[in-house]
Amino acid sequence: MSSSALSLKKKLLKPTSFFGVKLWVLLVIFIVLFTVLTLIVFLLCVIHYRRQKSYKSRFCFQNPIASKNPNNAYCSSSLDRRLLSLNLSEIGMNSGKLRQHHGQLFSDQLSSTQQASGRIQNSYVTDLESVSRYSPMVKDVWRGNKFSLGELEVATNRFSKENLIGNGDYGIVYHGILFDNTRVAVKRLVSDSFQVEDFTAEMEAIGFVRHKNLVKLLGYHIERAYRLLVNEYVDNKNLQHWLHECSTQVSPLTWSIRVKIIQGIAKGLAYLHEDIEPKVLHRTLTSSNVLLDHQWDPKISDFGLAKLYNPEWGITILESLGYIDPEYAATGDFTQGSDVYSFGVLIMETISGRNPIDRSQPQPYLVDWLKSMVASQKIACVVDPKLPEKPSSKELKRVLLVALRCVDPDLEHRPRMGEVIHMLEPRDLLLCDDQWLKKETY
Repeated sequence: MSSSALSLKKKLLKPTSFFGVKLWVLLVIFIVLFTVLTLIVFLLCVIHYRRQKSYKSRFCFQNPIASKNPNNAYCSSSLDRRLLSLNLSEIGMNSGKLRQHHGQLFSDQLSSTQQASGRIQNSYVTDLESVSRYSPMVKDVWRGNKFSLGELEVATNRFSKENLIGNGDYGIVYHGILFDNTRVAVKRLVSDSFQVEDFTAEMEAIGFVRHKNLVKLLGYHIERAYRLLVNEYVDNKNLQHWLHECSTQVSPLTWSIRVKIIQGIAKGLAYLHEDIEPKVLHRTLTSSNVLLDHQWDPKISDFGLAKLYNPEWGITILESLGYIDPEYAATGDFTQGSDVYSFGVLIMETISGRNPIDRSQPQPYLVDWLKSMVASQKIACVVDPKLPEKPSSKELKRVLLVALRCVDPDLEHRPRMGEVIHMLEPRDLLLCDDQWLKKETY
């Protein structure tokens, strides 16, 4: 060992004036402390950066198309200020008219909208379109009666014709965008005859209902003639549109998609009937009340609303559309079996592409026609001709058997929706036995 190395070793082993601690021990302690301090500073910088990023993303909405230009940042708070300045002042000035009876109110709003400045109107609509394109998905939060009339009027551009997206069995539906950029469907119920207490109790009962295949109720507003529901926005029309109003020669609803829709409706209805307390009966289950998203997942809407109206209202709707349970039509006593019957008709409609009642056909009623086709062993002929490819005989028989069980004239013989879900699962048992199908047609 060289003399320099020995000299260094002696220095490192030599006690220092700091409590007699050797020099090499002090060096190790210093290195460790320096490393720890460096890590602490680095972690603090990372935490501060993430907090700043989270804060900005929470309050500002950056347009993805314009993200290359930092001057084009689209902030939701600035949108709120513009919308408020353009609309709330008008709402306040016309508050007297906005609280008249709902029928007169529609005409007042339309006339005031037509008289509004074209520049302001176009600017507002442009804002709505640009925001809705990049708005977040609906938040799964029950807000109860926390929506003010002014907030919903701003969200729907004062219930303008441009935001009208449909007329349902119970009201008119408008597309809206809330201040947090959430897209919603605002439904104005057509009747104000039911009591405030009944309406509030029913909304609170169904407000906490949450299922993948049910439209979420986010909140409501009730004031004088107003009965407003705020639902999640489902952006791919309804089943009725894709079955009967789509003009394409080949339907985008393939067999697998149709089975997926039928299974989803069954799961949503089973949840209402069997998984919550108190149970909820739909009462007006039709293809127009089955909304679809872009993954073709079905979402049942308007469940529980018929309870607010006169019982004759629900009977009239179902009877006019062909979903009526014979026992319900005779007695007016609506049960789970009545919903099951409507579901059976809905299965037949989804498979065949025919309306439940079609006066242009020799056999106008879908249930009677399908039973006659099965009895005549013409099962393949019941499939929608717009299907891009036909299902296998085994799959078709399985789904038809479920439909026929659901529309059994004897209420006691109809399955519960929980049983229907299992029946719709692929099975080999009894699928090749045509006698089962023949039995169900009598």
